Amino acid sequence: MKRIYNKLFSFGSKGFTLIELLVVIGILGILASALIATIDPFEQLKKATDAKIKNITVEFQTALVRYYTTHGKFPWNDQASIDNNTNPACTALSSAVISGQKLNVAAVKSCIDNAGGASLIAEGELKSSFTSSVDDLGQVYLTWDPANATNAVICFSPTSKSQKGAPDTKWTDAQGATTGATCPSSTAADNVCFWCTQ
Repeated sequence: MKRIYNKLFSFGSKGFTLIELLVVIGILGILASALIATIDPFEQLKKATDAKIKNITVEFQTALVRYYTTHGKFPWNDQASIDNNTNPACTALSSAVISGQKLNVAAVKSCIDNAGGASLIAEGELKSSFTSSVDDLGQVYLTWDPANATNAVICFSPTSKSQKGAPDTKWTDAQGATTGATCPSSTAADNVCFWCTQ
């Protein structure tokens, strides 16, 4: 330590040797590698994306619950809304079982952002910008059965290890219908385990 001090503050000194500089650079490299491994920036990005998609999922489910509370049905089952202004593009789907379809499917979007009629945006349950993020909506899956007008299941498959390993990421399909011993698992591949709300 005294030698380092003398080299730093002694004007007559010639400075550090090449070996000393390489040792210091090596130590700094090891510390930087350990720090990056601990923080794992890719995992942090995945966690942020999962939080965003989860928020979209919950926001959509909450909008459906509010719509159902007001109308007694979901948009695709609502043949006559309170203001008698239906969304034909949406109610035309009421005869079909939608099983794990992504929200960016044109038919499903008609129930969300139709300019008039019984859509979630027209009724004020969702902001008009909700459908602007097509990539994010493409990660969300919707399931409904016309025989059960009181239930809708909305899921997404997380990509971060922490969300994959969370206890509520227990579904093994995008319909929120099946659980298995393989989920939750922080080491699961993408699109194997699903987080769902219903």
